[in-house]
Amino acid sequence: MRAVQKTAGRRGIPAAAALRTAWFCLGGLAAVFAGPAAAEPLPWSVAGGTAITIEAKPIEQFIVGNEKVNFGALQFRGGFALLGSDGFGAFSGLAVSADGGGLLAVSDTGRWFSAGITRDRGRITGLTDTTTGPIRNQEGAPLNQGRKWYADAEGLTLSGGKAIVSFERQKGKLRSFDLADQGFLARGQILTESNVLNRIKGNRGIEAVAIPPEGSAFAGSVVAIGERILSGGNHSGWILNGGTSLRFKIRRRGDFDITAADFLPNGDLLLLERRFSLILGSAVRIRRIAAADINPEQLAAGIVLDGLDLMTADLTHQIDNMEGMAVRIDPDGTPVILLISDDNMNFFQRTLLLEFALRPEEFGVTPRPRPASANQPRG
Repeated sequence: MRAVQKTAGRRGIPAAAALRTAWFCLGGLAAVFAGPAAAEPLPWSVAGGTAITIEAKPIEQFIVGNEKVNFGALQFRGGFALLGSDGFGAFSGLAVSADGGGLLAVSDTGRWFSAGITRDRGRITGLTDTTTGPIRNQEGAPLNQGRKWYADAEGLTLSGGKAIVSFERQKGKLRSFDLADQGFLARGQILTESNVLNRIKGNRGIEAVAIPPEGSAFAGSVVAIGERILSGGNHSGWILNGGTSLRFKIRRRGDFDITAADFLPNGDLLLLERRFSLILGSAVRIRRIAAADINPEQLAAGIVLDGLDLMTADLTHQIDNMEGMAVRIDPDGTPVILLISDDNMNFFQRTLLLEFALRPEEFGVTPRPRPASANQPRG
């Protein structure tokens, strides 16, 4: 979903740039290119994809001119501002390999983007093997047939070698792609359990999709959450499992919309939220909901989930229209959060790739409940 309306014009690299030798660290600008294979094989294939050249400007500070690294419960680990040829951008969903060695993204213009990630002492230093390709329908044809809403991909998660993608305007709200076996040639198979979502219309629909971890109360299910599907003033989400579905509510606070979700291994749910306001200004927030609250009894009783804010950042920070989020776990157990922005194909917006770690004093802590009055069922 767009936070800013699309305008004419687009930052881009001339077509001839694809023929130049990729270069690094020239005048503070790094090039990220289709280069040698990543150290570890990615858990998805890019068969049928096309290599592309990406330029990237390293982001060393989350606040320009400020060496601060701790922001709320998170620690900034760096990132890039990415720039590609026409058609690159509009990323709305993100996944990351378990070892942090690769990323997979979907755009709301109906394309895949894959890249290997290089690191130095845990910090992102570059991308390799940058590849793109169209998201395909059940017949194998590109979903985007000249009309963006045919391929309005918004959320992305990985499960057993398959990518599950949520769509806002498609009748098949959730589709599965066997990327491990078929790569970018994979045909999207509609998840029948998501048929209950087909009545949702418009462009504020299903934005986030996540898979609960093993051991959680809803293991084996798919969680889908709306960007701004309100009930009693609260956000709506669905837990889907075969022929059953359970609708639940998340408290809406501060005029923020939900753009992505992912689970920690202990079952805590992380939400990426975005606010765009000419009055209040743009902001991004990451919220953490305790696994203890996400249980069948409480949800069936109508509890409104809330949780605690891990970080809130505004335009004084290096943010844009942040829409994609993926979580991985470092070898020492630290949760690491990767974010990507949707530039809406606007020349005045950026495609940002940012990484944060949950601070050591935070990652083993169970989120404290909000005041009892805030946890009462409502709406």
